Formats: sequence, structure tokens, C-alpha cells
Amino acid sequence: MPDVESNQKPAEQSANEVTWGFKILGRVIGTLAAAAMIILGLMTMIGFSGSCLLSGVLMMIFGGLVIMIEAPIFCQYFQWAEKVTQFVDNRPYFLRAGLYLILSIVPFAICRSVSSFFGCGALFVAGTFYGVIAVGKKGDAVKAATAAHGGGGYQPQVNNDESTLR
Repeated sequence: MPDVESNQKPAEQSANEVTWGFKILGRVIGTLAAAAMIILGLMTMIGFSGSCLLSGVLMMIFGGLVIMIEAPIFCQYFQWAEKVTQFVDNRPYFLRAGLYLILSIVPFAICRSVSSFFGCGALFVAGTFYGVIAVGKKGDAVKAATAAHGGGGYQPQVNNDESTLR
């Protein structure tokens, strides 16, 4: 029986490469990270400096944006939220990973507190997970070795000289 996936074009393979389990897991991790970022952003705002107040506000805004992207059911009454969600869903996963990584670094760079560390760290983990999804699954070592040696088959070089065996 021929392998259906091997007959697909490379562009179609990369789009279908992510399983539904990883898609759902990414959404769950992103939603939990956004909720943590909102809650811990509120805790960061309690700090005694203006920079921590700004960082907390940014954490709450970024957490709301991520909630809108990952779990649009929470924003179903905003008509513009559906457009934003569809725009992000139609993009490759590495762009979502980059967005989440940038959104997690900015508030922590402004205020380095424990609550901002954990809130931004949760979103950083979600961005890293989407980065792993974007990289894709591991390739076959035999195919990689064959391609590296010009497709002529992998032949390890073995020295059978009598002088080295003594």
C-alpha cells in the first residue's frame, strides 16, 4: 500500500505535519500562560515603582491579546476579535512563537520582579512550544546521510589496512 504522505508536495506536508493533539496542547498552554500573565500582571502592578506599574499593565494587555488569539470563545462578543484570531491562525507557527517570545520579554525587561518573572515565563514557555511545533518532527537519519553523500547510499569508511590491525 503506497504511503499517502510521501506523495504530497513539501508545502502540503509542512501544513499537515502538526497533529491535532499538538494543536490543542498549544492552545491549552497558550491559554493558561495568558491567564497566568493577566493574574500575575495584576500582582506586578501592586509594586512600589512606576516601572512595575507599567510592566503590570503591559502584562495584562498582552495576556488579553494572547487569550483572544488562543481562546476566541472568551472574546466572542467583540466582532473584531474574530478577524484577529483568523489572521493569526492563517500564519505559520514560527510567527506566533516569535510574537509570544517578544511579548514575554518586554514586560520583564521593564520590571524584574518575581511575579513578572513567572507571568512572562509562562508566556515564554508557550512561545517556545510553538517554536518546537514550527521546527517540525525529527528527520530520518538514514535519509539525511544519503542526501549528504550525494544520494549514492551511505557507505561508512572503514580502514582495513593490515598495519592498523596489529
